[in-house]
Parts: sequence; C-alpha cells; structure tokens
Amino acid sequence: MPEQAASVLARYRIAVQACAVMNFRQMSRSVTSHFDAQLRPSGLRATQLNLLMAIDAAAATTITDLAEILAVDRTTLTRNLKLLRVRGLVEKKRIALTASGRRSAAAALPLWEKAQEQFVRTLGKGRWAALLGELAAAKASIRPRVRKRSEVE
Repeated sequence: MPEQAASVLARYRIAVQACAVMNFRQMSRSVTSHFDAQLRPSGLRATQLNLLMAIDAAAATTITDLAEILAVDRTTLTRNLKLLRVRGLVEKKRIALTASGRRSAAAALPLWEKAQEQFVRTLGKGRWAALLGELAAAKASIRPRVRKRSEVE
C-alpha cells in the first residue's frame, strides 16, 4: 500500500473512533435494539411507542410541531404516522391516538419500564444521571434546526 494511502487510512481510523455521529448512532442502535426486544410482545417498536406517547402527551396539532418535539425529519415522521394510522393506532384526520392506540401504548408501557429499569441498573444510576446531563449539554451545543421557508408558511 502506498505511504499516502496508509496515512489517509490511519487518519480515517482515528477520526472514526472520535466521530460524534458514528458514536451516537452506534449507541442509539444498541439502545433501540434493547428496547425493541423488550417491547416485542406488545407489537410495537421503541420508535413507535415513543411516537404514540409524544402524540398523547404533546398535543401537537401539526406534523411540523410534532417533528420538532421529537427532533425528527418531517418525511420520516409522516411515514411513521402512516404506519400507525394503517394499524388504527392514530386517527386518520388529526394527530391524536385512537382508543386502540391508547390501549397499545398502555400495554407496552410496563415492557418499556422493564427495559428502562434494566438499562439504568446495568449502566448504574449515577452514570445514567451523568449521561442525561451530558446528552442535554450535547443537544444544547448544536444549533437548533432552522426551518425551511416552506415549513413556516
């Protein structure tokens, strides 16, 4: 391998180990996998339960509002809402849970609580509290997403 290519690969390996996006995405996938496994009996994935709970708690009236609350892209949110609407968990004409959606979320909540308790116990309560603080600081350090003009109108 030429020396220049080896140098570039060495820099890449160092960068990847320190890369914020790679580390956060790896951690996110691992945590999501843990919660998905625990929630499997409910028929919901962690992202779906999160969306149902946000709908129920946030009283968002638009896709844009809900997307901002969840910090997700509008197209991703629209696709996920469509799947929940097809399952009869979210109303078709507005952002609200159906009776079935409320029952599904309620049934999944004890499974989520178990997954959360296992995660916190394994990590340690002190480390979890510290991590929450660090995650809040990391989020605050990133400039809030700027809405596109078409989203504001």
